[in-house]
Amino acid sequence: MKNKNYDVDGLLKKALKSTETPDTALVQKVKLNYIKEGALLRKPKFKNYFGTAAAVIVAVMLVTTTAFAAWHFLKPEDIAQKTEDYALSAAFESKTAININESKTSGDYIFTLLAVVSGKDITDKPYYKNGEVQLERTYAVVAIQKADGSQMTADEGTHNFFASPLVKGLKPWEVNAATLGGAYVETVTEGVMYRLVECDDITMFADRGLYFAICDSTFICNTTFKFNEQTGEIAVNPAYKGASAIFDLPLDKKLADPSKAAELLKGLKSSQDTNVDFENGGYDINWNNAKAVEWSRVPLKVDGKGYFSYEWSSDGKSDDTVGSGSISAKVTDIFTSDSMSSAIVNVMKSDEATYALRVVKSEDGTFTGMIVIAQ
Repeated sequence: MKNKNYDVDGLLKKALKSTETPDTALVQKVKLNYIKEGALLRKPKFKNYFGTAAAVIVAVMLVTTTAFAAWHFLKPEDIAQKTEDYALSAAFESKTAININESKTSGDYIFTLLAVVSGKDITDKPYYKNGEVQLERTYAVVAIQKADGSQMTADEGTHNFFASPLVKGLKPWEVNAATLGGAYVETVTEGVMYRLVECDDITMFADRGLYFAICDSTFICNTTFKFNEQTGEIAVNPAYKGASAIFDLPLDKKLADPSKAAELLKGLKSSQDTNVDFENGGYDINWNNAKAVEWSRVPLKVDGKGYFSYEWSSDGKSDDTVGSGSISAKVTDIFTSDSMSSAIVNVMKSDEATYALRVVKSEDGTFTGMIVIAQ
């Protein structure tokens, strides 16, 4: 629901009695005043897209690229307006926005990357992290359709598509929208799902080369995308049985900020071992000693497509260290060998703890999920 008291662009437009976008400097000045007062702030909302590491070098997969007329999609500025973010809508209409309108068909879906825009203070809803407003952000709009022509529905997000910018030369399971302070919202209109993805401003990496990736899995790992250690190139994994696509992002290299990128990367916790599997989560953490949260231990049901969904909530519990959330994943994506009896999925952090979902496979083929806290 829109807070009418803080519809900055709307108030300015009304005051100016014009349909034109207000002067950018004026908008920014007014917004910053509201931000300082604590209005407009929102917290991360990336639905547990925290990267789980794994890497195996595999062959290149060619994804069919299909040209689709852009007119049958909503415009990116319209998607932003649906989220009541009028400043972002104006940004998508500006000259700094990059309109891509490229479609790729993979598996059961057609993915279309509509547009990308980056900048400072281009949203009515700044991202709030560690007590500070993150003003420099990147936003992208992707459309998801059924390849067979049937309509997408709101609950299609049960499998929680992963959509994220990626950086050439950097491992995709270590640097992606999740690790770059990501969030997203989505909406379904006339059978098309639109996802608006945001993360830290990726223009700092423009000199390296950038991609935008999307798949029907809940996280990036060796089963969804592959990383070429020699060239730094990222591509879809031909062995992946689901849907995945990757697009080139044509950013001007002059926008790069190598020193800023280096500082950000220094702060990202990552594993240097490219042959880590899901049994340890890909982090320098001994999950064998992790403490299980007993109230979170539940049997998992696997649907006909091989996916399970897990939800937890510490509401009403004496220990609320792990908060609440939900995860959906495909069994074969995380149990990559028959010898695996357990797997660590979606490493997460709060101010109090580092924790993850542990999935245990029983001898009878059933699965149990539980939240475990690193010790």
